Amino acid sequence: MRLVNCEAVCRVKDPHVWTPAKTRLMVAACREMAVFHGRNSRELSALYRRKGFTPCSIRTEADLKRIPMLGVSAMKRFLLTSLPHERSVLRLTSSGTRGQKTQIWFDAASLERCQSQLSVLWEEEGLLSREPTNYLMFVYDPKEAKDLGIAFSDTNQQRFAPAARVFYAVRKGRGGAWDFRKADALRALREYAGAGLPVRIFGIPGFIYEFLEEMKEPVRLPPHSWMVTGGGWKAAEDKKVSREFFRELAAKMLGLDAENIRDGYGMAEHCAPYLECRKHRFHVPVYNRVYARDPVTLAVLPPGQPGLLELITPWNAMMPNLAILSTDLGRIDEGRCPCGYNSPTFTLLGRGGLSKHKGCAIHAGEIVRRSS
Repeated sequence: MRLVNCEAVCRVKDPHVWTPAKTRLMVAACREMAVFHGRNSRELSALYRRKGFTPCSIRTEADLKRIPMLGVSAMKRFLLTSLPHERSVLRLTSSGTRGQKTQIWFDAASLERCQSQLSVLWEEEGLLSREPTNYLMFVYDPKEAKDLGIAFSDTNQQRFAPAARVFYAVRKGRGGAWDFRKADALRALREYAGAGLPVRIFGIPGFIYEFLEEMKEPVRLPPHSWMVTGGGWKAAEDKKVSREFFRELAAKMLGLDAENIRDGYGMAEHCAPYLECRKHRFHVPVYNRVYARDPVTLAVLPPGQPGLLELITPWNAMMPNLAILSTDLGRIDEGRCPCGYNSPTFTLLGRGGLSKHKGCAIHAGEIVRRSS
């Protein structure tokens, strides 16, 4: 079965500008993917039958809310696939340190669709560049992290501007434990600042905040430099650091414009990317849908009311994660964002699950405490 609508929606230009045509394409893509998984995943087929859901019944935007969801706990406990295992070309895991880790598998076509989502999003935000760029990565070195999802995703961002030099601040020490190399990172930062090339800083906010706190004096980065955080805020929020304060500190210590300091959101079970706009709000790209659901009744809540976030995206044929109920608390925002995009926005309010669901940010917090 060719997933022509899924292919098209994952490549649509200006994904934060919703139009009726793009919305119809998203509905068709979700119907297409739901039919595919209903035919090829024994588990999802059983879930659809139990819920009395027929994939072909997806005809309108409102129908997307009826798609039966998988809980993230199911993906942590079970490996669910809709294609033969030999079709997998990439296998990643979440970085949770408690409980079981999520496995996320990609076939070639699905990986390309996911990559396309990221590409059109970064193009829309003006992050594509042909200028050689130095990278300072506050994330696990992928040569040592191997199949860790956060290491892959942050390294994957380097394809949007050619890498001149790359430094990873989190590497394994002699005993095999992860070591946060702040002094080496500071030396790399100073060298980058003097080199004149743009600098892109990626990584987990807890690592970056700890690094910024230890800087004795500001270092002004060259023009066209950026910082993009991701992987969770738990390690930073434990220190009572708001996102606004974090941005102010980063702007002061690195000479960055606030609009060039962005946060990203995502999870292994979903994988579709979200990136703050220049006004620091998370928009829902046209190839995604985000709903806040009542934790007890699972009813979709109106804008402004907090609930568990449901995430929908029709890119993955390898695994039946079309609709995922997360353990993240959030709300759909009221009103339109002043940045000018017409897509809905949402606000993250924290984790709603038990400690076993916490991932990258928890692990980062443990490493930061050990290296302090």
